[in-house]
Amino acid sequence: MRVLYDNEIFLIQKYGGATRYFYELIKRMPALKAEVILYMGKFINEYGLEKYADSFNIFSGTKVRHIPRTKLISIKIQKPLFERFAVRQDFNLIHQTYFGDINISKDFKRVITVHDFTHERLSSNFSSLDRTAELKKLAVKKADGIICVSESTKNDLLERYDTKGKKIKVIYHGNSLKYDVTEERIIKDKYLLYVGDRRSYKNFGILIKVFEMNEALRSEYKVVCCGGGKFTKGETEKMAEANVLNNFTQTEARDRTIANLYFYAKAFVYPSKYEGFGIPMIEAMYNGCPIIASNVSSLPEVGGESALYFNPDSPEELKEQINVILNNKEKVERMISSGKERERMFSWNTCAEETYKFYEEVTG
Repeated sequence: MRVLYDNEIFLIQKYGGATRYFYELIKRMPALKAEVILYMGKFINEYGLEKYADSFNIFSGTKVRHIPRTKLISIKIQKPLFERFAVRQDFNLIHQTYFGDINISKDFKRVITVHDFTHERLSSNFSSLDRTAELKKLAVKKADGIICVSESTKNDLLERYDTKGKKIKVIYHGNSLKYDVTEERIIKDKYLLYVGDRRSYKNFGILIKVFEMNEALRSEYKVVCCGGGKFTKGETEKMAEANVLNNFTQTEARDRTIANLYFYAKAFVYPSKYEGFGIPMIEAMYNGCPIIASNVSSLPEVGGESALYFNPDSPEELKEQINVILNNKEKVERMISSGKERERMFSWNTCAEETYKFYEEVTG
């Protein structure tokens, strides 16, 4: 089995769920006897897949400095370079890392991974120049096999597109944050943890509302926001208006530091209105961090009975669930124990093994 992976996701993401997925997947493929042909082109990704180049049959790529707002032009310039590379290779299957319209005059099977339908459901959160939804629709049409990262995402796929004749497989993500935290806490204050970007569908603003509503919470706890960049002017203005500016802090962190933040947090709050999977939930489970999550899309599928849930449109429900975490020690202990057990369901080794079997199924 000779599998070709293209460069698109690696040239548009320094960090992120999709690149984490392909990093974990591709580096495991040689051990499964896959002959890997990886073209990373001029990439900005920071996970370090290039360190495994010696285990691949063919590797082509050079890391370059990230220049903001060059995503579209970089894709346009590098697409023909990949196609020129690919047409010279001998492979059975392409697993596309994103949804670019790859055109190669060769006989091969094509697999795509659909992580979510955020662009389709929440189009107002994205630039009018963003063609992801359009390209995804075309990629689904051309694909011989489609991997969905959750049953929720699979249901969205079947609802939106004609997939007759397509092979479809749900394969869960794994957890990359498997560190044993032995060092002292980085954040000395008592805090709730928020992880990831804060665009509108992520529903970060509900935390500002809850802290505004709850004087006791405001007097004792902070919210540590990990990732997502510095607070915007609009965010700081909303915090100031709610008199909670001093309760919110933002930091960027590498994996070991993020594990520390989970480990010592009173709870991880995931208020998003839509997620295709939700990797932070299994990161929190592993690190013994109680989870409070929205009761929408894939989040209950991932969290099961190991999390508390709330309506993402109800600050009152979120406030109630935070109070449960702060005041019900026995329930929290049960959640932590259940979460540690549930996290074992999600393994990158299993993900890679199931993906390789799916490649075999698609290629016959």
